[in-house]
Amino acid sequence: MAMNVLGAVILVALFLLAGFTLANWSVLTAPTLLSFVAFHVEGPLGVILLGVTLVLVALFVLYALMLRTNMLMESRRHNQELQAQRKLAESAEASRLNELRAQVTHEFAQLRDAIGQADIHMDKMEQSMRQSMNEAANGLAALVGEMDDKIDRALARNATETKGH
Repeated sequence: MAMNVLGAVILVALFLLAGFTLANWSVLTAPTLLSFVAFHVEGPLGVILLGVTLVLVALFVLYALMLRTNMLMESRRHNQELQAQRKLAESAEASRLNELRAQVTHEFAQLRDAIGQADIHMDKMEQSMRQSMNEAANGLAALVGEMDDKIDRALARNATETKGH
């Protein structure tokens, strides 16, 4: 916005200078004795100063255009660097996400293996416990059967001894 205002002010100033030049053209073209230190020349001082002013304005415009061009080129280069950095950041982020995904997959695989091994171990423990319980039950049943036999024999002996008396 400020550049547009400044451009308009410069354009108005140039139009005013052009109007001033046209209004005073006869004075500007009047011949005058000019001194260039080493020699003297007769010529229109106003036209010479106007020419020098126009050359300076042209040089200033050229300088401003060069600055603007350099600024645009630098901006473009900076934008390209930003795009390259953005691509690097995106690829680094994608790489980190892939690594994280691989690590999570690996951890879940290890967890599944551990759960599978725990299930196998639990099954073995359950079988071992059943076998131990069966053995204990069989031993207890044998002991109860043995005790039952002893009680039956003792009762039978007692009954025989009581009949014999």
